[in-house]
Amino acid sequence: MGEPTQVNDNYAQFIARLDTATENLSNRRQSLNKSLAILTLLADQNRAGLEAWVQRRTNTSKLLAEHSQGPETDSLRELLEVALRMEPMFRNRTERIGQRLALLRKRSDELTKSLMELEKSKVKLDSSRMLAQERDNLSRAVAKLAGTPEGSVGGLSDAGILDDLKKAREAIVLAEALLEVKGK
Repeated sequence: MGEPTQVNDNYAQFIARLDTATENLSNRRQSLNKSLAILTLLADQNRAGLEAWVQRRTNTSKLLAEHSQGPETDSLRELLEVALRMEPMFRNRTERIGQRLALLRKRSDELTKSLMELEKSKVKLDSSRMLAQERDNLSRAVAKLAGTPEGSVGGLSDAGILDDLKKAREAIVLAEALLEVKGK
């Protein structure tokens, strides 16, 4: 008897491509996560700075209202002018960082979604691969039982068995096709 023929496994190269894509996207997500952490810290620091300048402006305005005349008036006006310049600068910087942070979060979400899709595809390919292997094993077993040239069984020539085995093979192929269609 000859060696059973091995099914050409072209799934391996597709799975390898999925693995490579997953690794590349995972590396990008790690870099993106580091950038997100840095930008989040920067946004928090700028928000705190903005709040501090708003508080300084508010306190200086109150002090200036209370001491509208006197030796400290000029100093208070200078402090108020500085606070009035710094507050919008920190507000603009905080908004720009917030926009950049939102963009990076969106990209991170897209990467996560793509990674999940890649994983789903890999699972589908793995299950399809197993189905193909099982179908091949079953075909070989049926061929052995049926006495076809792929695997002859001496003296077994009952036409009814051959017909039933053929119908069984067709039913299996149809069931697998249905499973694959329903799985997608």
